[in-house]
Amino acid sequence: MFGKRSRWYTLILLILVLALLAACGGKATQAPAATQPAEQPTKAPEKPTQAPEKPKAEKVTLRVWTHQNESFNNAYKALADKYMAEHPNVDIQFETFDYDTYIQTLQTALPAGTEADVLQMFGSWVCSYAEGNNLAEVPADMLTVDKAQGMFFGPPIGGYICDGKLYGVPQEFNIEYGAALVNTKLAQEVGATNYEKGWGSWDDLIEDAKKLTVIEDGAMTRAGFMFTHADGISTMFYSLIRQYGGQYLQDGVFKVTTPEAEKALALMKRFVDEKVIDPVLFNDEENWVGDAFFDQLVGIAVIGPWVIPEYGADYPDVVKVAKYVKLPYEGDKPTFVAASGWGLTVSNNSKVKDVAWDFVQFVTMNADNALQWNLATGTLPALSANTEGTAKEKLVGEFPYFEPFLEILPYGEYEGAFPDRDFVWYEVTYPEVLNFLQGNQTAEETLKNIEQAVQESMK
Repeated sequence: MFGKRSRWYTLILLILVLALLAACGGKATQAPAATQPAEQPTKAPEKPTQAPEKPKAEKVTLRVWTHQNESFNNAYKALADKYMAEHPNVDIQFETFDYDTYIQTLQTALPAGTEADVLQMFGSWVCSYAEGNNLAEVPADMLTVDKAQGMFFGPPIGGYICDGKLYGVPQEFNIEYGAALVNTKLAQEVGATNYEKGWGSWDDLIEDAKKLTVIEDGAMTRAGFMFTHADGISTMFYSLIRQYGGQYLQDGVFKVTTPEAEKALALMKRFVDEKVIDPVLFNDEENWVGDAFFDQLVGIAVIGPWVIPEYGADYPDVVKVAKYVKLPYEGDKPTFVAASGWGLTVSNNSKVKDVAWDFVQFVTMNADNALQWNLATGTLPALSANTEGTAKEKLVGEFPYFEPFLEILPYGEYEGAFPDRDFVWYEVTYPEVLNFLQGNQTAEETLKNIEQAVQESMK
């Protein structure tokens, strides 16, 4: 009983305490008399959240060196304007030099570190300039050697690969052999018609060439078939060696004292013996092939397609009747050798290599931009994709004389990595073979002289 009464007293005491606390809290607030609800304060609209401003790209000046070629440089500038429109922070500045001055400038500027960021290069020069760490290697995330060999034809990309590393990107396929230029007006006048359906053999070509040849008082006043200039002799000689199944440069060893080289010389001598070319009267010093063809002193000439725009303005009537025809070949395919043509490299001294390579990629690897450059310059594409489909149609539409060359480009081979390719081509092969064709030395002496001189230059 005592326990229950104690709990009741405790409960009553708690109630009294709570009542006392409520009384101390004051009176309850009464509702306002107004019948309208109290107006709520207006909330200020929230300001839209603004994304933080992107930091402005740092201004970059990109210097580009090229040789003086109006169509080339106009094409570069058009692509540079396009690039700068997409990259407002980049200012591309061009400096151009005449050909000989450009070579001298490169030779002095690269060792001194005063060259531009992007350097136009002829592919055959690249490896010699890459020595001494003068040129930057192409970034692997932009282009690897394997990928490059899959994207570009062999001769163009070959010159930019040095000791298994890539030092630039080509833009053109430089070709001097594989097709010959025919003056169709002269051919029709003398009844030379084999070229119309294509020469199936050297006999077919010689038959046309004989009809085109003019000899007066024992002197040849018009050659039927001219190949006896520096590029003609050298590219024909080495292309025939390959067509006969031989090699002249293998594993860094140069050798032409071979049966295949003997066959090449024998075929070249045949044109002299058949009296369709006189190598004494038609060569680099006398009646150079470009001048001789457009002066109509030559009926059929081995010369690259660059000659059409070069002479077109001065000889429009000859250009109208000039037609390229594929040359006959030995073996089962029209293999030919070619130099690596013009392209772009980046100086290893450049402070803006990332931008430099991005511009090079924009110009050379973007198919549309690369095609734009080829169309503007009248050059054959280095990028193999641009010789097919719509791109091919555009090229042939603009330059109909490209068509026979486009058919044979896949058979081209890089002429080889020589320490000094021009020395091999112009100072050794050309004069030695010309001397042979002029009857001043034997085939055996010629091949021995070439082999010794080139091997000595490669030591």
